[in-house]
Amino acid sequence: MGTIKYALNVISYSRFRSAIVFVLVFVTTVCIFGTGLFTDNIRSGADKLNGTTNTDLYIVPQEYLDSTKDMLFKGKACTILFHEDELDGIKDIQGIDVSRQLYLETLEMSCCSSGGLQIVAYDPKTDFSVKQWSTKAPELKADEILAGSSSNFTVGESVNVFGRSFRVADILEETGMGYDSSLFLTCEAADSITSSAEYKYMFGQRDGLLSMMLIRQNTGSDITSLIEQINAALSGSELKVYAVDELTSGLRGNIRMLTGMVGVMDVFALIIASVSLFAMVTVTAQQRRKVAGSLLSVGACKGRILMMFLTEYLLLFAAGTVLGIAASLIFLLPLHDVLKTALDMPYKLISAGQAFGIAAKTLAINAGMLAAALSFTFITIMKQEPAMLTGENV
Repeated sequence: MGTIKYALNVISYSRFRSAIVFVLVFVTTVCIFGTGLFTDNIRSGADKLNGTTNTDLYIVPQEYLDSTKDMLFKGKACTILFHEDELDGIKDIQGIDVSRQLYLETLEMSCCSSGGLQIVAYDPKTDFSVKQWSTKAPELKADEILAGSSSNFTVGESVNVFGRSFRVADILEETGMGYDSSLFLTCEAADSITSSAEYKYMFGQRDGLLSMMLIRQNTGSDITSLIEQINAALSGSELKVYAVDELTSGLRGNIRMLTGMVGVMDVFALIIASVSLFAMVTVTAQQRRKVAGSLLSVGACKGRILMMFLTEYLLLFAAGTVLGIAASLIFLLPLHDVLKTALDMPYKLISAGQAFGIAAKTLAINAGMLAAALSFTFITIMKQEPAMLTGENV
């Protein structure tokens, strides 16, 4: 207790110096934890690109490839239409499961004022994508919808879409992609909209419309052979099959560039803060030479002296680390959806366990810097005789 009281008295007496040490620890923590959390959220979204829709291949109109990418990975609403008859040629291909999706953009909804909301229609009977994020997906009814994690709807809420009322059956888990801001309904419900006279000017009173066919290869099938067969079956149409890597290659490049730039800035900031912190601890500890000499002269053991000096910095480091982590969380968590939209790329929160791992790494780095600075200083001081130490000015 006496050691802690001594440390608090020193911190209170040397407020400016203590504030500098605290700020440097705080900055170092934000650099390590804040940027670590930010970049890991981006990587979490990127890591899900291949498996996020549980799909190996996509069939989309070539002219709408960019719109498809923007919808899937950036959440930009769009309407893409072609008729299912154009896919008759792939029905006889063995070794695949297929599931259709239809993308419709609605600008007018009774429940919200912002435009450009994405409606995704899927077939619950053949779906292998949406059901990953909702247990209600396989049994969704024609008068029900599923809402993305960022769509600001609640279960049980009534939503008006294209003049029809739907009940929100479930909220999807976060996907890290455009689905998070979308609404999902059944193809049966979508067909009733596209075939209605009310929306003839938009859809020509047609059912069986779709925007993309998702294809999943079965065990034992060869992906290269499947692509060749599908492209041959689609020959002469505007449709083309794309592997997941083809859709995500450009996005992955952007993610690598962004995380690289953030990493470089983080390293520079960390180096500056670490060097400043090491210098501050070393210089201020050297100023305690007379105190150390006096304590040694009256018979105090070296371990006791070390604990007196160490406790002061432990308190400052603990406060700077905890508040740095808290500040990073306070900034990043409330702005999660804003960042996801602004980044224009998949952005998914990592798990609590992963965040704890980053916090532990941050704590270890800060503790390592403190140990290095104090060890260097303490060893230097303790090598000298008490008389020489007390002869120095404080």
